[in-house]
Amino acid sequence: MVNSTKAFFSTMLNFDSIRATAMQKVPYNWALIKNLLSPEASLELTASFPHEEFRLSEGEGYGYSWGKMLATSEDISLMLKSSDNRWRERMAQGRLTYDLRHLSKVWRQLIEGLWTDSYRAAIAEMSGLELKDCVMDIGFRRYQLGQLHHPHTDEPSKVLTHLLFFNQQWSVDWGGCLRILKDSQPESAFQDILPLSDSSVAIARSDNSWHMVTPLTSPVSESRLALRVAFFRNNRLTSDFGETQLAA
Repeated sequence: MVNSTKAFFSTMLNFDSIRATAMQKVPYNWALIKNLLSPEASLELTASFPHEEFRLSEGEGYGYSWGKMLATSEDISLMLKSSDNRWRERMAQGRLTYDLRHLSKVWRQLIEGLWTDSYRAAIAEMSGLELKDCVMDIGFRRYQLGQLHHPHTDEPSKVLTHLLFFNQQWSVDWGGCLRILKDSQPESAFQDILPLSDSSVAIARSDNSWHMVTPLTSPVSESRLALRVAFFRNNRLTSDFGETQLAA
């Protein structure tokens, strides 16, 4: 059973595509990873992307909906030992969970694959970052017409973010691009990346790792679908997590 599970993960998640990707150094350390997911798995994941229990997160310069936050029981145990009560609040609200029963079978398999040591090791090898002792959480993101995320660098306790996209088609005219920025200004675009399912992006957090999601001008029927995997220093889970930062 264990061998068949590992075989599935190696088919669904192409860890070699991560290892074969070089981190770009300009304007900071980031990487565009292609074909992490098999086309067959990608189609299934898009078709069964969860749409229930999303909450609107909005403020000055941003707005999007976020779903449940997922973490292993071991990582949740570390989170609950932190000084930030919001982790405990989310656990009590059912917003932070290790229980995957609310997801479709293919989504459970993907999350379990992202929880493996093989995934963590591949991301660490590609990025050159030490991720072994980091706490990792995973969250669903959905953007719709008029929504965006302003330029930001992520909170200091974050080490790396990996964004996976699940749109099978997307027009450049619809906005919703992940924009790698040269500085804090939204017009300082270095590269715009469409949220297509053959692409994912890793961003190493730094004081100049500016990025944003450009405003969506897509048809009402189209949503930008993404999964955010984030690695945090487990000794920095403190109150510098704000409401918007936790949901970012």
